[in-house]
Amino acid sequence: MQVLKLCETAGLVKLGHVALDGTKIKANASKHKAMSYERMKKRELELKAEVARMLAAAEAAAAEEDVTFGKDKRGDEMLDWAGDKQKRLAKIQQAMASLEAEAKLAAQEERRIEAEKKSSARPQAARSLANRRRRQQRSPIPRRYATSLIRKAAP
Repeated sequence: MQVLKLCETAGLVKLGHVALDGTKIKANASKHKAMSYERMKKRELELKAEVARMLAAAEAAAAEEDVTFGKDKRGDEMLDWAGDKQKRLAKIQQAMASLEAEAKLAAQEERRIEAEKKSSARPQAARSLANRRRRQQRSPIPRRYATSLIRKAAP
């Protein structure tokens, strides 16, 4: 009955016909979380203090924003250049030019890296070609195969 009266006072329910069921349902309510009236009063004071701290922090932030943006502004107003079409066009063109310049520099850097790879790969390819030619001039029979033939013929 106390719960229903409390809910009515809080505006959560309208009392009219109320049916209560006495069904017992197993629950895993914590004994440590259950509150006595004294504990509720203590918790109420703690929550009031916490709310007061939050409101004070919000007031401080509002005062700081007033100093930063001005008393009549919130800080999310449209920027001056965004409202004027000519200024907005100039800002967009400036941003596009900056992006194009960055892309051009990145492409140049990529070409330079590719050129370095090619120039460093050429001497290695030339060396491997020269080594292949030297091997071909030595003996038409591979070295391992020739030694195995000698061993077989030796007995």
